[in-house]
Amino acid sequence: MRKMQLLIMSFTLCAALLFVGSAHALQTTGVEVYDSFNAPSTNALNYAQLVPGREGQAAPYVLFNTNAAGQVTLDFKNGYVGGAYFEYRIDHNVLTSGTAHPVVVGDYIYDGFWIPTPLALETHTLNATNMVEIRLALGGERDWDFDWTAFYVAPAAPVPIPGALVLFGSGLLGLVGIGRKRLQN
Repeated sequence: MRKMQLLIMSFTLCAALLFVGSAHALQTTGVEVYDSFNAPSTNALNYAQLVPGREGQAAPYVLFNTNAAGQVTLDFKNGYVGGAYFEYRIDHNVLTSGTAHPVVVGDYIYDGFWIPTPLALETHTLNATNMVEIRLALGGERDWDFDWTAFYVAPAAPVPIPGALVLFGSGLLGLVGIGRKRLQN
């Protein structure tokens, strides 16, 4: 009977490992979406302090913190003495009207977060269906401007019905086996 219990436990563990979903991987500095203006830098270059001509200097950047179904949490950091305004847009919703953007010709100013002081760090959680995009094109120095960078929302975790059935069935078999052993004794 001990062999039967070990077999059931082994089978249950293997089934659980087989049906576990994979984690949603994200780049720490996001994914560059496209170049809507001639931005001199990227969020990744700002974070790594590798902006051409400004190597080793602290620059404004945004980092992925965490995500869940329907939201993403980001850390906004300003390492420069001047302020930095991080614009955001949700699920690639493009503005068609509003205040004209002084840096990005033909575009508008999006909602965002103003990080005024050097070495300031602010954490914000934004709700979205698929992604949140961040752009730095206001405040700070023009050398550190970067175009839209995407941070993705975690997909809703699917319920693995076949895996759940295997695990449930294994548990039932184990209980039946234990019950039979008690009846025999």
